[in-house]
Amino acid sequence: MKKIRTFLCATLIVSINIISAHATGLSTYNITDTGKTDATLFAPGVIPGATNRTAAPAFSPDSKSVYFGQSADKKDITIMASYFKYGKWSEPVVAPFSGDFHNLEPAFSPNGKYLVFASSRPKIAGDPALEGNWGGQRYPGRGGNLWKVELTKKGWGVPELLPEIINQNSSIFSPAITADGSIYFMLPDTSGHFHIRRSQFKNGKFETPVRPSFSVDKYGDVDPAVAPDESFLIFSSGRPPALPHTADLFIVFRTPTGWSEPIDLRQAISDKVFGVEARLSPDLKTLYFSNQRNAAGITVDTDQYTWQVDISKVLKEHGL
Repeated sequence: MKKIRTFLCATLIVSINIISAHATGLSTYNITDTGKTDATLFAPGVIPGATNRTAAPAFSPDSKSVYFGQSADKKDITIMASYFKYGKWSEPVVAPFSGDFHNLEPAFSPNGKYLVFASSRPKIAGDPALEGNWGGQRYPGRGGNLWKVELTKKGWGVPELLPEIINQNSSIFSPAITADGSIYFMLPDTSGHFHIRRSQFKNGKFETPVRPSFSVDKYGDVDPAVAPDESFLIFSSGRPPALPHTADLFIVFRTPTGWSEPIDLRQAISDKVFGVEARLSPDLKTLYFSNQRNAAGITVDTDQYTWQVDISKVLKEHGL
């Protein structure tokens, strides 16, 4: 997984960069029709006016708004907002809390009261943008910390930096929030791989983050998307059976003894289901993910497309 996230930086700067830190060229599959449920294009497509470089859609609990990362100039990534009105999604506009710096990977709290996102903005106003460090490389201005912004009756508030127990360094990305306020995210370790961490929210504060049992040293694991009750979680990894220099999407289920063995969704659903930046619909039945395969099935190295696929059958097979 050392080069998966640099492809994210080439298309969506950071989001794509970190996975290329694990495996280059996520979209190298020869797409074939397996006769199973197929993925369909979400952005660009369902979202009018979206560019060919999008990722990580975060839906409000009522499904009436969606926030996602978008790059329009192949250099900067900004969080955009689209609203469902009159039976269709509106053209995206820059989210009020985004704008300057690189802002990406928004994640709603299950109750919809706040959103957490990654940003290269400095901790102290006026300082330079954060520098990212992973895989033995430095990425000036491409770092990330997690910020929280609350939704009030008057609109979005002012983003606040999450505590240092979460933002341990300047390469923290991909938040996912549970019903009790606990948070999953990813950060690089000394090997250069990114790995997922979970911090329990208890008595009004975050506890020391820990690696989940499905995390593998050799391949890395990134971009968690978790059910509010933590009954299942989806993440990306270059571990087998992923093809060399690619990332597959894996699902794990909560059992009485911990997380189950990961199931590869490319094998379980369709050859078209692979990539990074997993996100879930509010009803948990639809998975959103990103890769470089366009609607014609052609890999476009400079682009990043967001896809959607029904996962209800997989969940039903595991009692959900």
